[in-house]
Amino acid sequence: MTQISPEDLELFKKHFHLYECYKKHAFIRNYSKEVYTELIYLYTKYINEKHQFSHWCSSCRAELVNYLYAWFVNETHTTWYKKDEPVVEEVPAIIEEPVIENKPIKRRRKK
Repeated sequence: MTQISPEDLELFKKHFHLYECYKKHAFIRNYSKEVYTELIYLYTKYINEKHQFSHWCSSCRAELVNYLYAWFVNETHTTWYKKDEPVVEEVPAIIEEPVIENKPIKRRRKK
């Protein structure tokens, strides 16, 4: 387990929305080259010194975010993004069938 510096932790927090978007919608918007260089810096510092990602390739950008933040959220010291939510037990819903009344059709005027 590597210790993340406070400056790098701020970078992780700054771009975490990209990972959330990827996990929810399976795509990432086209982020700028500055964001890409910051993410590559984090990737080469903490995960692997060599990278095969291109800033021109959209799937490479998505893989970079996925690999980087999958490593980040699996570390034991990164719990700032987890919210303490109360456990809610699911109660099965009781669906009542609507009562359909047969009403006679009103007669209309003849033309």
